[in-house]
Amino acid sequence: MRTPASDAVNAPRLGRRAGWVLAVGGIGVSLIGAGALLPWVILFRGLQPISGFTLDGGYLSGIAIAAAILSIVAGRSGGSRLLRPLATLGAVVVTVDALYAINRIAAFVADPGPTGPLSQPAPGPGAEVMAAGGILMLIAIISAPARPGVLPSGYAPRLTIGFALFASAWIHLVLAPQHLAESAVLGLGFVGAGLAQLTLAATLVARPRAGVYYGVIVVNVALIFFYVVAVAVGLPFGDHDHGSGIVVGSGEAIDLPGAISKGAELVSLILAVWLLGRPIQSEPTRLNTDRLRDGFVTR
Repeated sequence: MRTPASDAVNAPRLGRRAGWVLAVGGIGVSLIGAGALLPWVILFRGLQPISGFTLDGGYLSGIAIAAAILSIVAGRSGGSRLLRPLATLGAVVVTVDALYAINRIAAFVADPGPTGPLSQPAPGPGAEVMAAGGILMLIAIISAPARPGVLPSGYAPRLTIGFALFASAWIHLVLAPQHLAESAVLGLGFVGAGLAQLTLAATLVARPRAGVYYGVIVVNVALIFFYVVAVAVGLPFGDHDHGSGIVVGSGEAIDLPGAISKGAELVSLILAVWLLGRPIQSEPTRLNTDRLRDGFVTR
């Protein structure tokens, strides 16, 4: 049977546990970010490093950030039965994909094909650094204290909108360098769309207001409209060759990142319309002793 005295004894222990978990998780996320920036492959005797962000590292970094946020929400607000497995899955995906990339790169370096004598590829340290960060993140997520119970009423749909916006925003930011190479207008549009969606996601989760829902609706309707035009007839700037995908018009093909981005925008748009006419509920404040018991300090 728990008593206030036992809570007082356990609170410092859980607080220390939360401290080292946050430290390990922070180091893991930092290593994942460094792994995305470091080269995964180096060509032409070191003259052309290819960063992980250009390869798989950009998307893996976004998955890692999402997993870290899910773990923090599970510790502070509840819903750990769903959020912790999702966060764990995210860390596993990052780790496994980075380890797989190490093997793929090693195979490519060992047999680069006919262009090998010219390109002379060599492995970079980025994939190994990202794999190490993924392992640390996985340890932190599994070990992190989690608040029991479900998410507060009204918080789950806002969290869903926030993560849908985050997914679409991150895809826009990852694809921005590619589109900047095609057209400055197109590339800056991707950067602006990503930053706008990130801002809306953070604002909606932290301080929901009716105006934020309107912002989500307007931004997502505009982005979906521009994408439909780009697929149907093409935009007046940039080329229309964006890799393989499903061709349904005279514009660019529908590829997997585009489909995921528009699907996430559609989900957040529908939920924003649904929540717009409902009372806005903030997350209820809990006692400080409860926060210490679960290993997290008061906000």
